[in-house]
Amino acid sequence: MYFITDWVKRVDFDVLREMRIKSLRQKMKERNLRAILSFKHESIRYMTGLRPIWGPIVLIRSAAIIAQEGDPVCYPTGGDWAHRKATAYWLKPENIRLLGALEDKILIQKSLPDLRRGFQDLGITEGRIGVDIVTPDLFDGLREMMPKAEWVDGDECLRAARTVKNEEEVKLMRIASQCVDIGFEAAIKAVSVGRRECEILGEANHAMYNLGMEIPQCNSIVASGENLCPLARFASDRIIRNGDLVFIDMGGCFNGMFAEATRTVICGNPSKEQKEIYRTVYESMNAILNQMKPGKTNADVYGACAEVFKKRGFEKYSLFTVTGHSIGVGGWELPVIGGPAVSGAEFTLKPRMIFSLEPTLIVPDIPGGGGVRLEEEVLITETGNEVLTKTPYDEKLLN
Repeated sequence: MYFITDWVKRVDFDVLREMRIKSLRQKMKERNLRAILSFKHESIRYMTGLRPIWGPIVLIRSAAIIAQEGDPVCYPTGGDWAHRKATAYWLKPENIRLLGALEDKILIQKSLPDLRRGFQDLGITEGRIGVDIVTPDLFDGLREMMPKAEWVDGDECLRAARTVKNEEEVKLMRIASQCVDIGFEAAIKAVSVGRRECEILGEANHAMYNLGMEIPQCNSIVASGENLCPLARFASDRIIRNGDLVFIDMGGCFNGMFAEATRTVICGNPSKEQKEIYRTVYESMNAILNQMKPGKTNADVYGACAEVFKKRGFEKYSLFTVTGHSIGVGGWELPVIGGPAVSGAEFTLKPRMIFSLEPTLIVPDIPGGGGVRLEEEVLITETGNEVLTKTPYDEKLLN
């Protein structure tokens, strides 16, 4: 995304990694965890800085161990081991170790001795050890591997450490959000009669990958016309027509931090009904942003969104059960802002939390489509918030 320069201070990745480990170890002490064993890509990256191999076939192919003291031990997937050992300068070479796939009983038994040695090198054979994702066979193997250990949930501790970003992560999120804006510039310019939804996404991905983004934030959405209700959560080969709303939800990962956004635009001129739906979502976004400040709760934010939809008569059509979610090393993270069914425990907003806010309204039987989402990356500051994404809204739909 940017060049190395001697005249401006940018992201310091060494400091970023140090601050992550400091934050995580503090949360581990609070929860009396001697160590954490992680198999989740985003958590491994947080713990060790390892860039993972992303892909739908990869289940449990990498791992990492971190203890209260000592250097983390990292297990990249076999095809990545030699490269990561040669380039991950911040890790001790002897702590970058091979590990077999952990998706088969036989392979699990072959790999457990390597994991045991990692714990032994850190001086750990018993006590409370957190683990995030495991299969039943793997969990049974871990208990056999270290029978004196108490295996407990480690994912909650990792999420707690990641929720409040450090200063370097905030810098990186600004850049990731800028990459997303550039992708939207390309996508929105491509919206025209006769273009297919998948072509729009292709233009955006071309722009974002040219900037060095690693992987899409999720299964990116470009939906138009009748694909808006019910919402098709992908990009099809549908041809865009005059009068269609085009719903674009996408993002990506830049140097380990995910960012995303959503814009809904009109191809041609909007109808009165489309403008009314869009204006409602726009007003709900403004109401949400007014609540995004330290001391407010997820319930306050959700309530502001729900009130706008109710006031304007769209309550029964709205999809505001999820008003927003945390984002960072994972593309969709807890905590969630939404109704009682999805939010879990109430929590208070704190400085340096970052959320994707995504009020959405899906109305059926609207010619050209009646589905609208607007989404922003929002940083909680000491006194309020800062919107990190800068792509403009559609003036045709607002005016």
